[in-house]
Amino acid sequence: MLFQTSLGVDIQEHGLCLACLNASTRNVKLAFYGVHSLEKGMDDGEKIDVILGLIEGFLQESRISPTSVFLGVPRSIAILRYLEFPMAVKENLRESLGYELEKHVPFSLEDIYFDFQIISEDKTSGRLQLLLVVVKKETLSPFLGLAKRLGVGISGIEISSTALTNYFFQRDGKSDGSPRAFVYAGEHDIELGLFNNDMLLYSRAMSENDDLLEALPAALETMRRDFGNSDEPMDTVLCGTEKDAPLMERLHGTNIINAQLADLSRSQLPSTGVMVAYGLALRGVRRSSMGINLLPPALRKKPSRLKFYTLFGLLSLVFLGALAWGGGVFLQRQWTLDRLDGEIKNLGSQVKKFEQVKKEGKRIEDRIDYLNTLRRGGVPVLEILKELSERIPKSVWLKRFDFSEKGIQLEGYATSASELIMLLDNSPMFGDVKFLSAINKDRTGKERFRIGLNLK
Repeated sequence: MLFQTSLGVDIQEHGLCLACLNASTRNVKLAFYGVHSLEKGMDDGEKIDVILGLIEGFLQESRISPTSVFLGVPRSIAILRYLEFPMAVKENLRESLGYELEKHVPFSLEDIYFDFQIISEDKTSGRLQLLLVVVKKETLSPFLGLAKRLGVGISGIEISSTALTNYFFQRDGKSDGSPRAFVYAGEHDIELGLFNNDMLLYSRAMSENDDLLEALPAALETMRRDFGNSDEPMDTVLCGTEKDAPLMERLHGTNIINAQLADLSRSQLPSTGVMVAYGLALRGVRRSSMGINLLPPALRKKPSRLKFYTLFGLLSLVFLGALAWGGGVFLQRQWTLDRLDGEIKNLGSQVKKFEQVKKEGKRIEDRIDYLNTLRRGGVPVLEILKELSERIPKSVWLKRFDFSEKGIQLEGYATSASELIMLLDNSPMFGDVKFLSAINKDRTGKERFRIGLNLK
């Protein structure tokens, strides 16, 4: 990623920020930036037209042709989930997620875009933890339209939380193993996040309509209790502007956090408002800790190889000149080495084929191990899930499914929980169907239920 130019485009509800980075062997430099306000009341089509014009004007005015362009979308439009899976499914994790998604988000697979990143792996327990980011297709559709229309192409789309994590990773380098939080004040909301070992472990967006002077300290206290040491303040970076001064002073005055203002000197940013765009642009010029990309692969810009081809051509000319200067003896030796290199490559291709066969065999073994875990007490879990899917109406949202030696427990929401009891009781597979707790209704009128049943 040396000698690359990358553009980060942070798109918020009523604002647009652009940051262009140039990378050399030693450092990353902020070459150009731009901050724009967007009028309220525009529909998605008008908004995208305005954003497209601002980006094209920025590129024309700064006279740059970026090798990579990354778009950032608001944290508030995405759903984040932290999930655990057996390490046996690591090779087919995206496929396994596709089967499990509807258990964790209230949308069908056909209605969403998603990406994930492994956060940690525990070889002792054989489990891995991952971050799942989900956005509805209709919500992301305007941004995909922008990706198609922008002449320079788009390399990726991610949320502001992961871009901020990449910013702090680039600024501070490798983590010392202690969790650190950040409070980022956007134009109309506050974003709260926590990262450790350069991975995003917590993210929450809070609206300006909330009572932030009360809600934000409470959220920080919860985060400290869950991820840090409840007896000690948590290191927290405050990223805000002058209008956020009362809120930042309130946080300074608590013993919940060890607050420090964001240091922009190393990255030479004009304000904290450019941090997200800077973190987005880093994806194109440096190794990033977070690699979430919500842009479908078919729409992603392919990396340009022109500079590498040019460098290769120059090196080839130098090499040929050295051959001519060295004389016939050196040339003869080089031909011999070339012949040996060819033989080594032939052997290497055979070794690679063997490794591929070995890897495929390992993948099949892991898949078999995973399928073997789906059998409890002699009854395949897949048959139980099939029976439940046929008995439970589509209007029911199943929030929880537990299966153990003690029986099966279901928890979720339904229009009529009593009818669900009758449907399950009529199954030839289940018996002793009963409510485990009283039925409660939520705000939408749905009945919340907990049902227990056993296998016949």
